[in-house]
Amino acid sequence: MKKIERLREELGRRGLDAYLAISNTRYLAATTAAKAVIVPADAEPVLVCSRLELERARRESRIRDIRAFSSWRAPLQRGERVYFLELWQLLAEVLEEIGARAVGYDSGERNFIRKIRRCHEASYLWSPEVMQELRMIKSPEELKLLRRSAEIAVLGMNRAAELIEPGVTELEIAAEVEYRMRRAGSEGTPFPTIVASGDNSWLPHSTATSRKLKEGELVVVDLGAIFNGYTSDMTRTFAISPNRRQLRILETVKAAQRAALRKIKDGVKAKLVDAAARETIRRAGYAKFFNHGTGHGVGLEIHEAPSLYPSSRDILRKGMVLTVEPGIYIPGVGGARWEDTVLVKAEGHETLTC
Repeated sequence: MKKIERLREELGRRGLDAYLAISNTRYLAATTAAKAVIVPADAEPVLVCSRLELERARRESRIRDIRAFSSWRAPLQRGERVYFLELWQLLAEVLEEIGARAVGYDSGERNFIRKIRRCHEASYLWSPEVMQELRMIKSPEELKLLRRSAEIAVLGMNRAAELIEPGVTELEIAAEVEYRMRRAGSEGTPFPTIVASGDNSWLPHSTATSRKLKEGELVVVDLGAIFNGYTSDMTRTFAISPNRRQLRILETVKAAQRAALRKIKDGVKAKLVDAAARETIRRAGYAKFFNHGTGHGVGLEIHEAPSLYPSSRDILRKGMVLTVEPGIYIPGVGGARWEDTVLVKAEGHETLTC
């Protein structure tokens, strides 16, 4: 419940009586069963879920005040308490009950918030940055989950390495990788596993296809695992009898990643990490072939703050977890990317995907 405590501290600093979380429910409640979580500044949090998810919410969440709703009436089971209301009506009732007059919230359609306001008059402040700032710094408990997620990703990549040879299809490799990660405890993948060979390798967001691997090409494998909701992200580029230019591309992205990693520590501007990778690639003559950011935060979502790109305003802080993934993509030659999930430390970093 330290996440709740940290949020309450932020509410106090901002003069808010409560926070209505709609898109950050798993972060606060440790379950995907919640439709919303209301965190009062001076009372216990309330989890709101649909009737169908009541039992799962009870099993998975540490929040004890759980209120289930149903928009239509049906017979109740023994011990079951259900509010026969629309979601917005129940949220308004809870806010009325706790007497909230200044409410922060993270998301919700304008009409949805307007309906709540009609039932419970208060000031409603759209403030997604409150949750974003909390989520950037990972707790010790979150770090344990992220480490395990990264370990599973490494197992998947090891399996990919075993399969890289001419004649194997991209889809076969992706299937084997995902099967290996599932066997190790992954809940699935945070994005479709990328296995991109030959002319697919210079597409940064290619997908696995029925294309067979061939001699004389680069193969980009980008994968991730999910463990108890927490994600990981890792990319390696394999070479099958490569030519000199392909090898130079691959060595350049590795060097660019090393340069970026050397910049990482508490207090560093995220754009300086990006600049270090970009400068290495520029000096090698490939600047125009590096067309994405150097990395992004990871956590419950595969893309979170901070962001590592030229105009980023983010500052790296101890406890952040992010990717470092420079890439070069040259049509007619090949593409290469090298990515790891890393933890920002007071001085330097720790690579989780190794």
